Parts: sequence; structure tokens; C-alpha cells
Amino acid sequence: MAGGTTRQIGAPGSPGVADGLDDRTRRILASIVRDHIQGGEPVGSHAIARRPEVDCSSATVRAVMADLEALGYLEKPHTSAGRVPTVRGYRYYVDVLLHLTPPLAAEREMIERRAHDAASQVDGLMAEASRILHRLTRHAGVVASPRPQGERLRRIEFLKLREGRILAVLVSAAGRVQNRLLAMPTPPPSESELVEAQNYLNSLLGELTLEEARARLAAEREAQRSELSRLRDRALQLGVAAMQLEQPALHLDGQASFLEEPALMHDLAKMRALFRALEEKDRLLHVLDRTLAAEELTIFIGKESGIFEPDLSIVAAPYRRSGEIVGALGVIGPTRMDYSRVIPLVEFTARAIGLALDPTEG
Repeated sequence: MAGGTTRQIGAPGSPGVADGLDDRTRRILASIVRDHIQGGEPVGSHAIARRPEVDCSSATVRAVMADLEALGYLEKPHTSAGRVPTVRGYRYYVDVLLHLTPPLAAEREMIERRAHDAASQVDGLMAEASRILHRLTRHAGVVASPRPQGERLRRIEFLKLREGRILAVLVSAAGRVQNRLLAMPTPPPSESELVEAQNYLNSLLGELTLEEARARLAAEREAQRSELSRLRDRALQLGVAAMQLEQPALHLDGQASFLEEPALMHDLAKMRALFRALEEKDRLLHVLDRTLAAEELTIFIGKESGIFEPDLSIVAAPYRRSGEIVGALGVIGPTRMDYSRVIPLVEFTARAIGLALDPTEG
């Protein structure tokens, strides 16, 4: 494609490039995949033979298609003479054959403008990102809010509340404030004890992430178990309670787009299963967490996500704040989505969201 680039995408279950497919076979497979992406119907040999990049007779194409079917890259969905790519065929296409098409200038401008306009409120920015992804790809956009455990602490403060609880106020280095309600220890600490506890914790935990702080608190309690004073032991207990990790909010936009997908719209059982899966936010967050762990754009085709059957894929990318990965976003669409277009849009949106979260990075 004009202006496109070829790249290999890290992803679960990726095959190596030493696959034994010759150049002609690769060209035929790429043409079949592109035809299926465009039309959603089984692809026949005559249509592929007419492609200038293939330059083979129909008989040769049929023979190659039979070989690709035997290798598991293609399948016959019914008695039609045409074939469709399997999950393995799409995986090979994405990892080896794909040419990316960069977003248009107008699309880039729109993404940056809308992210900038929504930047004053984090949840609003995340919701806007999911709408942007849906609008540009016509698939469902999914965005996980920044995970606070990736942020670095500036300080912690404790406030005694009337209803027998303690309010822990966590302030990040980026200025984000998190409030946690804690149960009152027995016996209740005095105001001066709370101040001493927060000063001790601030000296111990300053500039650590929440995950690092949890580990430091556990190590401190273990190392000084027999020597801890009552005050310090209670301070560490309060610190552990305050550092409990919160589940990020999940923003999903464009689920109705699945109603337009031929592979799903005529199968009510699949459609019901899909919408049930989309309601299980924990499972979607787990997939996005795998993208965070990979620290790069990741593509889950079909069952690779652990959520969906072979008809759906997820293209997801992490986004950063102050140089650190704090969340992920992506697109959920049919396996035959236009990866050449979706991948660059997801990557560009992730960068734009990172800049909106921390404009100094630009």
C-alpha cells in the first residue's frame, strides 16, 4: 500500500518467519487476506489470479490455496470453492506480510485536538479516547484508565474522621490525589500519632510507585519484626492498608458495531456470548494488562485473548505518563479488521493520550 511499511508485531502465539512459504505463496496468501478483509466472503482462485501482484494462472492459485489449507492458513467455510483465512492465516499476515498505512493528516489533527480538549479531566480523557477509536475504526474502542500503582508517590497524609475511620490521602509526583478510607485501628491513634505515622511513611516511601511501596512496607515489617515499636508497627499497618491497589475504570464505546459484522449478525448465540464477554470488565482488563506487560503494541487474534472465539481480535497499545507506562487502550473488532489501518491509529492515539496526560513530554 502506498506510504505503508512492513513490520513484525510481537504477539501471543506468533510464528517465526522461517516458515517454508515461498514468495509466491506469501503473495497469494496476502491477497486472499486482503480480499477477505474487504468483502468478508470466501475468496476464489479466479479473483486472486487477476491480481497484478500475484501474476499466476487460476490453476496455480488453486494449487497454492490447497497447500495453504493443508498447512492451516486457510479453510473452506462451507461447500463454496472459496477459502477464508484461519486465525493462523491472519496471525501470519499480521506478523510477516502486513503493510501499515499511517493515519491521514486530518485524522492525526483530530486525535490530537480532541485529546488536548479533554485533558483537564482524566476520566473524560479516557472516555474521549474510546470514542475517538470507535469513530475512526468503526470498531469498539476500549480504554483502561491509568493504573495508580504505576505512579510515584510524593507524600501520604492521614486525617481522622468523625465516623471512626481514617482518610488516607495519597499525592502522586504528578499531582494526582487518591483518597482511601481506612478502618480505625484499636486503640484509636491520637492526632499527633497520625502525624508521626505519616512522617515516618513519607521518609520510607517517597518517590516509590504504589507497587514498590507495598513491597517496601512488607520488607520493613519482616526485617524489623522483633524490633518495631508499637507506633511504627501501627504506621506500617496503616501504610499497607492505604497502598491497596485499585482496579482502573474501563471505558468501552461502539459495541453496536458488532451488529454489522456478517459473521456475528446471523448467529444469535455468538452475539449473546460476545456481549456477555464485553460485560466482564475484569477479563478485558486482564487482556490490557498483558499489553502493559509486553510494553508494546500487541495483537490478540481470536482465542489468543482468552475472551473471544475466533471471530474477534483486539489491537491494543500501552500509553505513558511522565515516561512510565500507566495504562492501555485498543480496538475490538472482527478478525478480518483492516489491521493495516487500525494498528497505526491505535499507536497514534496512545501517544496522543500520553501527551495529553503530561504535556511536558511533548
